Amino acid sequence: MFARTSRIAIASAATILALGTGAATANAAPSPAPTNCVLDIDSGSKQCYGTFREAITASTHGRITDAPLSAKHIDQSLAERLKASSGPAATQSVQLGVIYADSNYGGSALVLAGANGCQSGNGRDAQINLDGIWNNSVSSLTTLSCWLELWDAPNTSGIHQEYQQSTSYVGDAMNDRASSIALL
Repeated sequence: MFARTSRIAIASAATILALGTGAATANAAPSPAPTNCVLDIDSGSKQCYGTFREAITASTHGRITDAPLSAKHIDQSLAERLKASSGPAATQSVQLGVIYADSNYGGSALVLAGANGCQSGNGRDAQINLDGIWNNSVSSLTTLSCWLELWDAPNTSGIHQEYQQSTSYVGDAMNDRASSIALL
């Protein structure tokens, strides 16, 4: 009698657990779509878009309209076009680099843009503090016109790591720790 009661109790508990797990899964909020933002490092203004293509179209003032929908798919041809300025000084914009929230160039992307390119390795051309969703969330990066140097504290202080080329994983020492970036 006791063994039969125990088996019924165990079967009932398993059924309740399965039903509860299914309900929790059904009620779970969907993952938010990646954010694709452009940060003008000269003015400090940031604008976000639904796709990477929209972000690049805006940051290049319509010069590039055929970027992929996802920032994960920057090829060498697109990288070369992103490095070029867009023409007249009043509308000039150079894409300096891209940082990603996930490794392997995934998740949300922040395009760093400015009026001038960098001198790549000849000193610091600019520095920015990361805020909001970008603070302590960088896992990979694409270098374009600048080398990028991640710092684990605001105002480019603390532990840092320099990246001279695109990097699919910034490493354990800097993953999800960057609070500021120097553009070299």
